[in-house]
Amino acid sequence: MELSSLPSIMFSPSADDISIPAEGDVVVDTSISDSSGATIFNNSSSYSPGADGYVHIAELSELVNAAVLTLFKPDSMLAKGSRSASCSLKVVVKGGASATSHALYMWRNHTELKPMFATQIRHRSVIEGQPMPVNVLTAGLSGLSLVLGAAYRLVNGDLAWKQAAIELDCSKDYFTILADTDEVKRVTAALTGSTLLYYALTLMQDGKQADCINFSIDSKTRPSVANHFLFLNLFGVPECVTFRGKDVEEQELDSDFGYAGCEYVRLDPLLTESHKSHSGWLTSEERHAVYDFMSSPYAFVHIDGELRRITITEVDSSISRPSNEPQSVAVTWRYAEERLMRQPFVTPNTGNAAVFTQPPFDKTFS
Repeated sequence: MELSSLPSIMFSPSADDISIPAEGDVVVDTSISDSSGATIFNNSSSYSPGADGYVHIAELSELVNAAVLTLFKPDSMLAKGSRSASCSLKVVVKGGASATSHALYMWRNHTELKPMFATQIRHRSVIEGQPMPVNVLTAGLSGLSLVLGAAYRLVNGDLAWKQAAIELDCSKDYFTILADTDEVKRVTAALTGSTLLYYALTLMQDGKQADCINFSIDSKTRPSVANHFLFLNLFGVPECVTFRGKDVEEQELDSDFGYAGCEYVRLDPLLTESHKSHSGWLTSEERHAVYDFMSSPYAFVHIDGELRRITITEVDSSISRPSNEPQSVAVTWRYAEERLMRQPFVTPNTGNAAVFTQPPFDKTFS
C-alpha cells in the first residue's frame, strides 16, 4: 500500500507494507502517539529504494500493537462502557509526503473494518455465574444500535420473550457490555421465578442486522468444576473462554541441597503451584478463541468473583483430519504472582456455639 493511500482508520496489519516512491535515499520519520497526543514512539531513519523504485516499510503493526499494550490497564477487563484499543500512527517523508492514521490493535491478519462483535464466536454456551464481556466495534462507524432479547419459562409454564435496547457510545474504538446471565436478567427485567432459556445480542446498523451472537444456557456443567479464563483477544479487547474438563493441580519443589556443617539442608526453596486444565469438547469457533487465549499477552482466571493473572507454560493441542469428532485442548498454567499461589484458607466460624456450654460427660470420660 502506498503511503498516500493509507486509510485514516485501520487495523494495524494494514500498515505492514507501506511503499514510498523514491529516486534516491529518503529520511522517514515514524511516530506513535496516544489519544491525548502524547508521543509513545518516535524514530527517524534513512532508507534506499529497491529495484522497483520504492522504499518499503514493513511490520509497523508490531509497533502499534506494542504501543497499545503499554496503555492497557488490567483492572479494566470487566469494565463496561466505551474502550480504546488504538493509537495514532504518523509517517512523514522529509521533504515529501506524509500520512496519519488511527490504527487499531490487531495481532492476526485481519484488516476489514466493518460493524461487528469483536470476537470469533457467534454461538456461545454460558454457565450461570460465568463472566461474559462482549465488545462492539464502533471506531469510525455510525448508525449502530444493540438489541438484547431473552427467552424465559415462567412459573406457570408459559414462555415469554423479553427484549431491551442497549444504548451504544461510539466515541471510542469499542463499546463493552457484560452479557452474563445476571446482567441479562436485570436488563430485560426478568419476572421473579422465571427461568432463562437462551438469549441473543443483535447489532443493527441503520435498521439492518450487522451481526448477532446467540447464547444458550449450559445446565449440564456444574459451575464449581468450570474454569473461566479471560484474556485479550485478537482485537485487543477482553473475552472469556470456559474449560469444562478436568483441572489437575500440581505442586513442584525447586531447591538446592547441601551440607551446612554436618547437617544436610535445603537452600533457596521455591514451591510452585501449576494447573493443567482441559477444555472439554470445543466447536470450531471455540477452538479459534482458545488459540487466542493461548497466545494472548494478558490472561486471567476468574475465581470467587476475582480475576487473577496467569501465565500459560505448556499447551497440549492436536488436530486429526479428516475428523467428524469435536476437538479438545489442555493448557498448563501458573499464577503470574507468587503470592496468589497456595491461597490462605482462613474462615472464622461465626455460627452458633454448641448446644451445651460443656459436653454432658461424667467422670467416666475424664
